[in-house]
Amino acid sequence: MLASWWGWLMLGVSDLAVSILNHLRFSTTMPKKRPPREVWIEIRRVVWERDGRQCVRCKTSLTLKECHIDHKISGKFGTNKLSNLRTLCRRCHVLRMDMRHRGMIAKALEDGIIPANWRDLVWED
Repeated sequence: MLASWWGWLMLGVSDLAVSILNHLRFSTTMPKKRPPREVWIEIRRVVWERDGRQCVRCKTSLTLKECHIDHKISGKFGTNKLSNLRTLCRRCHVLRMDMRHRGMIAKALEDGIIPANWRDLVWED
């Protein structure tokens, strides 16, 4: 492995790839703003492939478009490091016990993703 990202540039890796590597390498806390869209798209793909293209909770196969990338630890103490990210299906993501996910409940109920007794199905790590 190269010691610095300058080595990647010398190998002809695109600026996008360098940006992704730097984001993953130096990200230690939740950023105040989101990474660029192109970077997040690549991070999603990497996490989805690492997790076998399925929800890590219920093992449902997912396409890249339908997967949700979840922070295991979110908020002030969370990071965007790959080790803190996991692939979930929409249902498992909505039902995860996290105060930040409450906004997804009404839409999931409306769409029939979760049943009326969803409180009985909430899970936490």
